[in-house]
Amino acid sequence: MFRAFVEAEPRPKVVVLFLVVFSGILAHWFWNLGWAFVRDPQAGLDFGPPLVILVRLVLSLIAALLTFVPTYNKVKQPTSESWVPYFLAFQNGFFWEAALEAVMRGV
Repeated sequence: MFRAFVEAEPRPKVVVLFLVVFSGILAHWFWNLGWAFVRDPQAGLDFGPPLVILVRLVLSLIAALLTFVPTYNKVKQPTSESWVPYFLAFQNGFFWEAALEAVMRGV
């Protein structure tokens, strides 16, 4: 299945869409950290130790891998190039928990 859509689309578009999903997942975690900072600015913006950052990156990659194929199937547009697929890919990355839950319900 993965090979079929990679061969059907130009590779740069597939790679960029995957990276946009990945960045949406990272943005979601930063969103949570940012709101924690807004609630208590005296505590500072704490990303955690380097190991925590590494774990977040790995978990983001795993979540992106799990949610990318359904996301791609929703946003692919074979005839026209627009920004809409990229915004939808970012949105699906940002709300990756809901996207993964929808995928698991469909399985």
